[in-house]
Amino acid sequence: MTDSPPPMGPVCARCPRLLGSSCCEVKPGEQLATLTRSDVERIAAHTGLSPRRFVAEEYLTEEDAAGYEARRPLYRGYFRRGPVRLTLLVRAGACVFHERGQGCGLPPEVRPLACRLYPFERWPDGSWSVQMGRYGDLEQARAGGDACLAVEEAGDMEAVWAAFNTTPETVEALGARLAEESGRHGRG
Repeated sequence: MTDSPPPMGPVCARCPRLLGSSCCEVKPGEQLATLTRSDVERIAAHTGLSPRRFVAEEYLTEEDAAGYEARRPLYRGYFRRGPVRLTLLVRAGACVFHERGQGCGLPPEVRPLACRLYPFERWPDGSWSVQMGRYGDLEQARAGGDACLAVEEAGDMEAVWAAFNTTPETVEALGARLAEESGRHGRG
């Protein structure tokens, strides 16, 4: 793990400049990070905002909700109360907390767990990987529209961990916390 950011500044601040957008910006019809009730409470307490100012609801079919949980084991139990997914609200094509050229306006400890885990994802077999593929070329990554600069610049998984100033142990702990909050979300 490195204590200093990669050359030219933190990768997430450079992503929009080099790739044209960041993971906090979405195309029409796309949704942002899945929120748990705990995420909503933490953000509301920090910002003083009513949840309706930063939460959107996405209604799924029962089948889609079951598929979501099957593909994303950290969300098992999330839809127990019904097939509604809470997401961050999109305003002007980006997360309401996104600050252009800077990234997230929320302190790291307040951000949704899904955002803190991004781009890492636990697969159904229990392994960890990144959510997007590698293009290997910035022009192709730009054209693909779903690239992550940290993944593009990294030569291996160790470099991806370092770009996000994290470790496998930290990601594992965040994943366990997300799984716990998802379970509580569905029972809430």
